[in-house]
Amino acid sequence: MSIESIITLAESYARQEGHEKGWQEGRQEGRDEGREEAAKLLIEDAVQNQRDLDSLLTSLKAIFKDQAHIDELLDKYYYR
Repeated sequence: MSIESIITLAESYARQEGHEKGWQEGRQEGRDEGREEAAKLLIEDAVQNQRDLDSLLTSLKAIFKDQAHIDELLDKYYYR
């Protein structure tokens, strides 16, 4: 799955959540959940296809700017 496909999927999740939760609050919450789901898919894809960690980190940094959050995601989905 390409990074573009994953980001498109994340945006789709964000829109869906935004419609369900209310316009402004749901939009931000949906966006956050969509980004989390995109990160999860990226990490799972990297594990399945035995991609190197540096490549995965580069992709995650394109989605998240906070290194602490990236570390949490790796702990949750990569190092399990």
